[in-house]
Amino acid sequence: MPNYYCSDPHAFHGNIMRHCRRLALMTEADRNAFLEIEAGGGDLSALRISDESIDKMNRTLAANVNARVGPNDVLWCLGDWAFGRGGDYLSNARWFRDQIHCRTVHLIWGNHDEPRIRDLFASTHHQTEIRDRGVKLTLNHYPMVTWNDQHHASVAEPNVHLYGHVHALYQRRPEANPLKDFDAWPALDVGFDGHDYQVWTLEEILDVLRPRLEAFEALKVRRGQFDPFRGRRRSPEA
Repeated sequence: MPNYYCSDPHAFHGNIMRHCRRLALMTEADRNAFLEIEAGGGDLSALRISDESIDKMNRTLAANVNARVGPNDVLWCLGDWAFGRGGDYLSNARWFRDQIHCRTVHLIWGNHDEPRIRDLFASTHHQTEIRDRGVKLTLNHYPMVTWNDQHHASVAEPNVHLYGHVHALYQRRPEANPLKDFDAWPALDVGFDGHDYQVWTLEEILDVLRPRLEAFEALKVRRGQFDPFRGRRRSPEA
């Protein structure tokens, strides 16, 4: 049963379409209005995303998941499943879950998730560590500088961190990442906004992180540190 990974679908959240420029998921009318305001330097917060665009986003994301993730596979969503106010929240979250054919969906709690949707998922976690075909993965909605046993990370034995929350910010603007050694940081944003609104496979994750794992190994040698993101120089056996 293959594992798949995603984060931040934000089903039913119209404003996220503006904030993250989900133009491909908008109707033509909304997309044209967005681009016109953007080109003129206007206030995009004044643009109301239509119900038709929200429905298109919800159905496209669900269809993209179902195209890759089979009923017997496993899907990990790293937070921000759905949006809604009052009684709409639970019904929105349930509707989106019902569109996903995969029977085993695990949720990592995000800042927009509420405990009342717990029963929609096979399990829920604030943070967890799993192994996928021998690869150690630390899953959290939020990006972390360091995590358990990160210093053992290598190309041969990957130990990586998957996160969401930032909606591909570090991919679009690497200078926005506050880490000095970002290129050697073996962590990845698996949100929909940085992957053409698709879930991630383990192979795709490792393809992106392999150069960072190589850089991480080189950074340890260059600095004489076995744990450079914590500045630790002693031998791991000491």
